[in-house]
Amino acid sequence: MAVISKRSEKRHIKEAGFTLVEVLCVLALLGLTAGLVVLNLPKPAPPIEAEMQKLTGLLNLAVRQSVIDGKSRGVDVTQTQLEIYGYDGEWTLEHQQEFVDVNELELTVDGQEVNLKSRDRRKEKEALPPLIYFDAVGNVTPFLLSLEGEQQSYSLAPDERGRVVLETEK
Repeated sequence: MAVISKRSEKRHIKEAGFTLVEVLCVLALLGLTAGLVVLNLPKPAPPIEAEMQKLTGLLNLAVRQSVIDGKSRGVDVTQTQLEIYGYDGEWTLEHQQEFVDVNELELTVDGQEVNLKSRDRRKEKEALPPLIYFDAVGNVTPFLLSLEGEQQSYSLAPDERGRVVLETEK
């Protein structure tokens, strides 16, 4: 058995653990690091931009689905929402997307501006076919959908490959 003197026992007790200064230094470094991380996080997109990205993805999905299942799809735009229809002998509604935070909406199809107010009134009285078509081989009716929010304007249009592209305008 080894005999431990009281003197060496006291030395071990003093040397065990961290000093208050060391703990405070570590906490200060952790605080600075956390502050830098928070300051460098990306800012969230405005609600209208997030909605436009979602709308772009939705339209591109409809284009791809038309090619995959060989079923034509149509898009109809009102002043308050966008509707996607599938054609299987008759037009059936597949999806609706409400416009949120949109101040002004304009639609041009095949170079002709569409009066959405009068179209909405006619649509209440009779069933109208969709304005924009996606066919089974990837063709898309040329269109330009312009939406204006509080601070920015956005436009959706198909590119030469049939994909719907989102453009931001200030």
